[in-house]
Amino acid sequence: MNPYEGLNLAQLLDLMHGLVLPAPVSWMPATQGWWVVLGWLTAIVLLSVWHLVLRRRRNRYRRVALVELRSIEAQSAEGPERAAQAVAVLLKRTALSAYPRRQVARLSGPDWARFLCDSTNGDKLVARWADQLAVAAYRPGVDVTPLFGPARRWIKVHRA
Repeated sequence: MNPYEGLNLAQLLDLMHGLVLPAPVSWMPATQGWWVVLGWLTAIVLLSVWHLVLRRRRNRYRRVALVELRSIEAQSAEGPERAAQAVAVLLKRTALSAYPRRQVARLSGPDWARFLCDSTNGDKLVARWADQLAVAAYRPGVDVTPLFGPARRWIKVHRA
């Protein structure tokens, strides 16, 4: 005789045991190959972060120069001639931060304009305004407003 005979559905359900779930799958790699891949990925991430930190440190002078250029631009309405001189000084100081002193310090006039063009691989905006950037500090009554764009561009794109 069957022990389940004569039992109704509710009684049969009470006799059933619960579901047996398998053990959870481990997230730890099971083979050495995955450990090698994990090691390589970790090394690549660390090298990338290190490279980004070094790049950010190398380009700090650019960020400082851009902040100072914004400050000069904000104060340019008070004295445009003083602003033109400040832009010229800022560009020279930025160049001295990025290039050897013996290469940059002696440049002025057309040589300075040529340097500005050459250091940006002939960027069109900088090339168009390089002559004015080179002599703006020495010309009285110069309109400094259009020089901020080329100066900003040179600071951002020159290769050091």
